[in-house]
Amino acid sequence: MLGELKYGALSGKTRAMFGKLLDAENYKELMQKKNVGEIVSYLKYDTHYNAILADIDEASIHRSHLENLLKRDLINDFAKLLKFTTGELKRFVRVLYLKIEIESLKLIFRVFEAGHTEQSVLEDSLLFLASYDKLNIPKLALSRNIEEFLQGLKGTDYYEVLRPYASENYVTRLFSMEMALDLYYFRTVQTIYKKQLSARDIEIMKDFVCPEIDIFNIFWIYRAKTYYKIDKEVIQSYVIKQRHKLNKSSIESLVHAKDIEDFNRIIQDTPYGFLFEGQNAIMLEHSYDEYIYRLHRRRFRLEPFSIASVVSYLRLKEIEISNIISVIEGIRYKLPEERIQRFVVGMNA
Repeated sequence: MLGELKYGALSGKTRAMFGKLLDAENYKELMQKKNVGEIVSYLKYDTHYNAILADIDEASIHRSHLENLLKRDLINDFAKLLKFTTGELKRFVRVLYLKIEIESLKLIFRVFEAGHTEQSVLEDSLLFLASYDKLNIPKLALSRNIEEFLQGLKGTDYYEVLRPYASENYVTRLFSMEMALDLYYFRTVQTIYKKQLSARDIEIMKDFVCPEIDIFNIFWIYRAKTYYKIDKEVIQSYVIKQRHKLNKSSIESLVHAKDIEDFNRIIQDTPYGFLFEGQNAIMLEHSYDEYIYRLHRRRFRLEPFSIASVVSYLRLKEIEISNIISVIEGIRYKLPEERIQRFVVGMNA
């Protein structure tokens, strides 16, 4: 009853928005398009993206501009949902926005590392940081490298989080910065939800966050050992201490695994062995996203008058945008439809 009083309007809004999310048939239609223009045309005239694409010329839009527009639509959803929240719930929803900021920062850092510093590309991505009054967005967009960009972030938590890695070597710097941002996100969300949400909502958030932390630890250890040959002591220092179904013994065994075969053997004895069953490195992220998709879809339906109504909707929308970008990439590289489908989450839902 209390949940219905607190979440009634918000739940109604998110259910209406959920009903407009793309389904398997929409994705199949997108996969049959020949280029970005045809994808934009379909999204513009046949899906809920019509509003944000209404003034866009589908014949001339660039792929990066489309991706930023899709992400802006997620920001618009945040704004819509904030209107249905008050007090501590509103503050918590604002904290969830950190994820958009962090993913945008990661993209910007990858652009720098790839040697692309076009002002227009940076400025588009930096719109997701516009809420920071102290930031000079046009000046940030003129940054020529990561060092200059980090200096421009002074006055934000992100500067303090990322500053220690500014002088790290080229091979590991991007990886370390992305790790630091993810750790910052998990720790911030955990701190806030434990302070601001009801007991029932805290339990639901644990069901969301704790498996993600387990999987974050697994992927961190896997990448550190496979791609960067990082020392065991350093790997251990970055492991998030809070665990869910992955016990301390399993983590230590993974950290000390002799090779990837040994790592895979250890994983098979944990509840997350399914992530590595017959998978190559490219498909690990997809398996993870499928798991998260099912988790949030289930909670959204079973817990309509709870924090799941907003958290799960926003997570599902993120996955939808990622799916569209995957389709765009597949068409860009002229992959056959059946192969593109392998990278789209929730096709069998």
